[in-house]
Amino acid sequence: MSHQNKTIVLYNGQSQYGVLRYFIQDLAASFQQLGFEVKVIDLLAPSWIAELERVLREKEVFFFLSMNAMGIDIKVGDKSLYDHFNIPLFAFLVDHPMYHINRLNQGVKNLIVSTVDQTHLSFLRTFLNGVYSKVFIPHGSSYHEVSVSSKTMEERKIDILFVGTFTNPDHFRKQWTDCDKYISKLFDAIMEKYLYTHNQTLIDIAESVFTDYGIDQEYMHHLNFWSHLVNVDLYIRNRRRMEAVLETAKLDCRFEVYGNGWENLFTNHHSIKLNQAIGFGDVYEKMKDSKLVLNVLPNFVHGGHERIFTTMLNGSVSLTDNNLFLESEFKDGEDLLLYSFTRYPHAKIQSFLDNKVTLQKIAENGRKKAMEKHTWLARAEKIIETVIYHKHFMS
Repeated sequence: MSHQNKTIVLYNGQSQYGVLRYFIQDLAASFQQLGFEVKVIDLLAPSWIAELERVLREKEVFFFLSMNAMGIDIKVGDKSLYDHFNIPLFAFLVDHPMYHINRLNQGVKNLIVSTVDQTHLSFLRTFLNGVYSKVFIPHGSSYHEVSVSSKTMEERKIDILFVGTFTNPDHFRKQWTDCDKYISKLFDAIMEKYLYTHNQTLIDIAESVFTDYGIDQEYMHHLNFWSHLVNVDLYIRNRRRMEAVLETAKLDCRFEVYGNGWENLFTNHHSIKLNQAIGFGDVYEKMKDSKLVLNVLPNFVHGGHERIFTTMLNGSVSLTDNNLFLESEFKDGEDLLLYSFTRYPHAKIQSFLDNKVTLQKIAENGRKKAMEKHTWLARAEKIIETVIYHKHFMS
């Protein structure tokens, strides 16, 4: 199928360790592979406005795309750029929409929002303004960086790799405990009820606590509620990250951690090697030398994460906490290794590390499934399909 007369405009912007810029780079290559012309406009460059004007003047733009709705506030006069030119913006969210409420409530009508977790769709319908298209599309992973001849398990020097920063969870808890005692008690209750809950969303838990406390759920439609709930989310993410790393450090293996902040948690631990944070591209190289890569999901109930798929494509085995999406896509002990926060499987993980033949087979199965369904090329095809639906039904 040829799309040589149609141009897709991708926005680049700010992101930690350049992660989102890598995502845009991989999507650009994928859209080109599907036959589209692609223009990448860097919103951090001083010339981005002139570049955008030139593209609009010279090209037939099919749609715009950005990560986390960057550029959604661009206007022509008082009207949204996307509504003015009748060209949709595809806002690919890489985390929960509650982090982007202000952006998403800009009043743009010609908008498509994708979520990385199926349960986030109901959040959009309930708590955000406007009528626009919504679709579930998880993170993808790049196969451009992956070497064909990856190392065998015997050749890999790192037993378990973890990449990520650490912030003391209490830093986030303080944001609500410094409030009135009633607010502090309410959000502590939400945090405690959610901490070891499986397959329920943080929103569901908050609603149930509001009901238990006899509090009007209308308050959940206000920004003061979401500013606290974001901190509950960050508390739990960092608490779970801390617990997963502490439990993994109990194993008899070479465990390497790359990321800032961990030195405040570990001092002279015999089985863990702490390293400074590294860039996204360098993570690939470390994965190629690792048997297992530890992943802690950002509170996804029914969604996938780039780290899992990238691990698989680099020939490593993903060691990740479980959710409904992963259960539907992969098999524990065959394509990846799953753990829960209520019972960390130390003996199981140790036995797999000691059985490199089985570990090699799991890595090969995982890579095959990731290549088939979880690359950025697969996500690009779903994005194109969604844009076509949007144009047909919403125009």
